Amino acid sequence: MKTPATLLALASLSLVACVSPTHIDYDRAAATQIGSYRCFVIDSRETRSNYQEVVLSPIVDRRIERAIEQTLLAKGLDQGCDDPDFRVTFNTVTKTKTELTDLGVGPSPFRRHPYYGYSGFSRVDINQYEEGTFIIDIIDNISKELVWRGAYTKRLGWSAPTDEEVNAIVRDILDTFPPVEGR
Repeated sequence: MKTPATLLALASLSLVACVSPTHIDYDRAAATQIGSYRCFVIDSRETRSNYQEVVLSPIVDRRIERAIEQTLLAKGLDQGCDDPDFRVTFNTVTKTKTELTDLGVGPSPFRRHPYYGYSGFSRVDINQYEEGTFIIDIIDNISKELVWRGAYTKRLGWSAPTDEEVNAIVRDILDTFPPVEGR
């Protein structure tokens, strides 16, 4: 028979597993307009450096640009027209996170020994790590307004992402672009 604590731990793990690293937001009023987009341009590294701090290496930048281009072309959109409907730009944000883990080692701190008072000890591990968020923005070329944003967040590792990892993340973010009304 499972204890209530075991059931609670299993339930919390299943909830954590359901959390998606991808978050999408878009201007609901512009959904029809976004749906009519046919042609795009991706902001170059030099263009992006005019309005944001560019922190990725040029190698990773090229991987991302290729992945965005391939994903949007696969959706039937066109690149290289004279008057694009929208611009695509991307950025990354990192944040230091702190994780506390109570290992609960030792007897209960509420157990009283007859001559020694309350006993027990607990060990808490403190772990700091970097969490990265990769953001893709869609900007309407006529109004110059941000109309769609997709973000992917995950714990960062020690190495730069491979082509396959970049492609998977970009496909995941752009999966719901252009948005379908009612979704």
